[in-house]
Amino acid sequence: MDERTWAVIDLDKLRRNVKALKKAIKQPSYQAIKILAVVKADAYGHGVMEISRVLKEEKIDMLGVASIDEALELKKIGLPIVILSPTGINNIRVIVKEAFSPTVTHYPFAVELNEEARRTGKRVKIHIEIDTGMERTGVPLNKGVKFVTSLLELENLVIESIFTHLAEPNNPDSDFTSVQIDRFKEVIRALERKKIHIPLVHTASTAAILNFPESYFNMVRPGILLYGLYTSPSCNKRVKVEPILSLYTRVCQLNLLPKGVGISYGRTYKTKKEQKIATLWVGYGDGYPRSLSNKGQVIIKGRLAPIVGNVCMDLTMIDVTHIPDVKVGNLVTLIGRDGEVELTADRIAELAGTINYEIATRICPRVPRVYVNNGKPSRVRSLLGNKKID
Repeated sequence: MDERTWAVIDLDKLRRNVKALKKAIKQPSYQAIKILAVVKADAYGHGVMEISRVLKEEKIDMLGVASIDEALELKKIGLPIVILSPTGINNIRVIVKEAFSPTVTHYPFAVELNEEARRTGKRVKIHIEIDTGMERTGVPLNKGVKFVTSLLELENLVIESIFTHLAEPNNPDSDFTSVQIDRFKEVIRALERKKIHIPLVHTASTAAILNFPESYFNMVRPGILLYGLYTSPSCNKRVKVEPILSLYTRVCQLNLLPKGVGISYGRTYKTKKEQKIATLWVGYGDGYPRSLSNKGQVIIKGRLAPIVGNVCMDLTMIDVTHIPDVKVGNLVTLIGRDGEVELTADRIAELAGTINYEIATRICPRVPRVYVNNGKPSRVRSLLGNKKID
């Protein structure tokens, strides 16, 4: 690769991750658990179109997004698309026209949606979120049954699923998660007592898939697990997955500096002795965290090298005094493995004071994504568009 900084996305590993997930959630009963794959935020920075094509090949049931624009981008994939976040009334015409499935939590929105569906002679599948304790979005718990009952009167709406979000599924010892699941079960039981059966019931995001198998019901919502990352160091790793993203850059300049020289904006690092400093073609303009200034690490020639000075928008400096024969153009691993040394997204997140979700999703569009398929690079997505690799 000639690019200054680029990511490699291994679609073969993605396929293996999906297979591992399916195996882990398989139930002894005849009923298969459906999978709603969460691909919002450009598939967590991995490239939503390429990721979603593979998910379709692997027989994923639905795709979950956060916005109408994300749904429109994905419509050519041909899988059912669920908009998991609340949607504005101004998006109703597009939702009906494109047969997207919105999350419905407000009655006036449902009425407008039903009216547009009636006007166009269509029926719209909807998902209802019940707030069991997340205190973010959803129908209040004590109004859940009444809300569902009221929507049954809207003839052009089809209630396809009911779900909730768990507030602390990352903690395998969370009593509150069990409380939320019990609250949600009571809503389902109350609906069944009224002879109301909703086809799909789901609460399990990635963390709950790992820590709370009792939350599965008949559909799960994996997100970051598909991309080979776990939600926290303490979570149960019962599904064995591999990170599918690696991130690379190159050395663009070398400087041999005497003792006492300040480096980068603010001169926050000063050389302790004569040091060899390499400048890299990566910065926070690529999504590489500025909070790694003076505490991050990279891998070059199979060895760790510390970041020195402040990370700039387009450039980052590292100390390579201890690494022989470093040259301009040398490959630098930001996330991934080089020989026996590995830097994971989790480790970068720890150094940056954030979470692995943010490390992946903040990688900017100007960083090309190189997709590996059947063991070799097959396609590149960049600001200039997509192109196949022969």
